[in-house]
Amino acid sequence: MARRHESLIPLSHGHHHGLVLSLRIRRTLARSGLDADALRELARAVVAFFESDLAWHFAAEEEGLFPLMEANLGRLALIEELREEHDRFRAWIEALRRSMKTTPSAETLQAFGVLLHDHIRKEERVLFPIFEQRMPPEEARRAGEAIARRLAVLSPRERGDIWPLLDI
Repeated sequence: MARRHESLIPLSHGHHHGLVLSLRIRRTLARSGLDADALRELARAVVAFFESDLAWHFAAEEEGLFPLMEANLGRLALIEELREEHDRFRAWIEALRRSMKTTPSAETLQAFGVLLHDHIRKEERVLFPIFEQRMPPEEARRAGEAIARRLAVLSPRERGDIWPLLDI
């Protein structure tokens, strides 16, 4: 297996955390007899993870990785698709926030978990190899610096505050 380009390693680490959340969603929803409190607890964990991790991760991609890839490789339909998926995640998070006063939708949680898994796989298996194969070395380094700058605001994940949220 080829080693991931060093500029992408922080994003790959974030992907690992996202896959753990996706697994937690699937396992929780697979239990029979989930009541409104269990759905609210899961929705709270998803929203907290989004705020502490995914929002930062998306910003690093949208402000650091994607623009430099497009500046060097031209417009990529894949990047537009990933941006649209980021927007879909944000819309689901808003729906989950609103629903926590009543009963969060198991269907929304399920869709979030499935798309999160598939989105991460798409970045790891399609986008990152394009970056590694086609980005000029100096531009790849610049992308890594842009990603690091965006993540340097030290998200709560980097401080270690989210691990209780991911207890599976």
